[in-house]
Amino acid sequence: MPKEKSNVGLALLILAYSMAHYVVQYIPNPVVPNANIAINMIFPILAGYFYGPVSGAIAGALGTGLSAIVYADMYDVLAILPHAVMGFLAGYAGNYHLHFMAALSIVAGHLLNILFFWRFDQLVIESPYTLILGLITETTVDVVAVVLFIVLFQKRLYQEREQRW
Repeated sequence: MPKEKSNVGLALLILAYSMAHYVVQYIPNPVVPNANIAINMIFPILAGYFYGPVSGAIAGALGTGLSAIVYADMYDVLAILPHAVMGFLAGYAGNYHLHFMAALSIVAGHLLNILFFWRFDQLVIESPYTLILGLITETTVDVVAVVLFIVLFQKRLYQEREQRW
């Protein structure tokens, strides 16, 4: 795939994060009241897996940053670095065609999000069990979505090692 097409794919995944932010509010987490399933977190992972670690980090930072600006969401501001790390890790796993390991980079994203939200007083942990169960639910949905997208689009989007960045 020519470099121009991979740049377009990366740009689309960056925009998809921000556009999915609006949809996420309508996907409630069945375990945690007043929480949702942040399916938009899969886009930096997909960018990393298909295009490389730096691409994943860029998609995580820019997609989340754009979403923070458009929706004026403090959670997105705090999630910029965690999502960049998550995209980078997925890209590293993608270098070796490790579908499931790339999908599991969502765990790093969730853990860093929780740490940042808690550290900046945006998260009060009233019930750790509910929080953990909610994170397991969201992580499961995200991992299944990532693996499904990778399997469906592997042949069309995956960049070989010499083209990845």
